[in-house]
Amino acid sequence: MEQNTIKAIDELINSFQKNAYTEKEVKALLQYLVALKLPEDQPGIHAIIKVLGFCTKDFVKELIIKTIQSLEASHPIKPLLLSVCWESGLDYEAYLRVFVDILLETNELAAIEANTIITELMPNKEALKQAIEAINNSEQSAYSPTHRVLINDSLQFILNQYNSLQ
Repeated sequence: MEQNTIKAIDELINSFQKNAYTEKEVKALLQYLVALKLPEDQPGIHAIIKVLGFCTKDFVKELIIKTIQSLEASHPIKPLLLSVCWESGLDYEAYLRVFVDILLETNELAAIEANTIITELMPNKEALKQAIEAINNSEQSAYSPTHRVLINDSLQFILNQYNSLQ
């Protein structure tokens, strides 16, 4: 990684730790992140993911969700961005359906991250109902055994949450 890039990331980390970052900076950081390639840019990718974990302002949620949705299902950055969602401690309740879709439409690594997020959310009854319907309408035979376990664990959790609201 170039020295200028390292310096820029260090400056961003400093601004993020001081909670002095802007929407424009986060957007630029996300754009830069998705342009990086694994494995050659792995140190930069992991540094940026760490920085994003410090982002706890509300506007960050929508930027991260839009970035996740813009990536192909198998994009290697997708699971890393998903991990930011639960590591940051932000409330992604409004995006339950996005995480269910990711659970059903991506590889196992992203599905693991989506499952982690789903089990941390406390969504409302209607969102839970939609998530249950989406999972029930999925074709389970299309998934690997490991992926099916993740989907069914998520479904069990969502059903328990839904039933507790009855």
